[in-house]
Amino acid sequence: MAITRIYLDDDALRRTMAISGVYTEQDAVNLALRFFTQHATPEDLEHPIHARAAQAS
Repeated sequence: MAITRIYLDDDALRRTMAISGVYTEQDAVNLALRFFTQHATPEDLEHPIHARAAQAS
């Protein structure tokens, strides 16, 4: 596992922890990353979500 220093959205972090029931920030981030990647579609790999959102604006 890699150690990475990141700035997090405090509200999103608190909500993730409350919804998931995890007790640590690290567990919340790891859970969110796993959830996000497990729900990705083949289209997401070809056309990342952030790129599609920018085109829709």
